Amino acid sequence: MTSPEIDAHEAEIDALLARYEEEPEHAAQVAALADDLFLALAPWHGRGDLDRRRLRTAALLHDIGWSQTPDGKGHHKESARLIAAWPWATLPPAEVGLVAQIARYHRKSLPHAGHAPYLALSEADRRTVSVLGGLLRIADALDRTHTRRVAAVRAEIAPEAIRLLVTPHARDWDAERRAAEKKKDLLEREAGRIVAVLEAPTGLQVQG
Repeated sequence: MTSPEIDAHEAEIDALLARYEEEPEHAAQVAALADDLFLALAPWHGRGDLDRRRLRTAALLHDIGWSQTPDGKGHHKESARLIAAWPWATLPPAEVGLVAQIARYHRKSLPHAGHAPYLALSEADRRTVSVLGGLLRIADALDRTHTRRVAAVRAEIAPEAIRLLVTPHARDWDAERRAAEKKKDLLEREAGRIVAVLEAPTGLQVQG
């Protein structure tokens, strides 16, 4: 996308957020952490700007389904439905379906052949959903309390393990840590590595 196209796309995202998103600060935090993860893990996934934009779109819109289900049950599926139903001017239909599925897998079950919308994607797109969905799951977990307790995350990649080094704003980020440990499952599957979620060394902490 050129800059005017990116601006138009951001405007469409903003329209969806204005209509459906009840906690835009959480959406923005998850998008920022997802971008941290995308950049930190680039040596592993090797993906470029197109996938970075796909992840950002899905991250910003991952929770809009809450507007359709007061108790939150199944909101990930509702988010995917709302994304797919939006009359996008800046995304072709194939891109819409792909972004919807990335958002859908930010929680609950992992992508598998029993999910018809996922199975309808090409093999390459299914891999994209799984890789980017794996990043989104962890980014969402790192704002589990919706209080922006995590400032940043970077990664150390080894042949058998990925270490995610989290820089917290607050000393108490136990809920985020536990959630990330639970939701690292898709990243572990796609990377073929153990994923450890650790606090960054003191010298890397962000004050605030």
